[in-house]
Amino acid sequence: MPKLNHKGLSMLEAIASIFIITLVLTTAISIIVSVRNNTLATNERIVATQIGSQIRDEIVSTSTYDAVALWMSGTEKTVTSSTCSSTPFGCTPFEFEANNNIYDTNLTIIFLTPTAQSIQYEIIHFTIFINYYSSRTIELEGIIYE
Repeated sequence: MPKLNHKGLSMLEAIASIFIITLVLTTAISIIVSVRNNTLATNERIVATQIGSQIRDEIVSTSTYDAVALWMSGTEKTVTSSTCSSTPFGCTPFEFEANNNIYDTNLTIIFLTPTAQSIQYEIIHFTIFINYYSSRTIELEGIIYE
């Protein structure tokens, strides 16, 4: 019987090597995309935090305790871009812009219901919620005091 000279790969070896290479490339691409998305989300969080801080400072500097307490009339108030015109500070906080992105529709401000202690010390607590990068949200708290 003559000896066969087996130089090269069999079909099974070729399919197995293609499968392994595809698996490695798919894993590498998914890791790269995940790292990229996390980096973008982190950058967006930094920008959203800066915008939120500017909004908080704007509300605190342009609002007085008496005006906000009168407007709240003892109840919790939620402010969005569509309901901001009736607030003591107006719609200015919804006009902040960063990286050509206006956060008006991604922004919600909630003035919390006054407690006996907050009324006694004339403090109004509010929370700013900013949605950034898909469904991620940051929350910043602020106070207005006499």
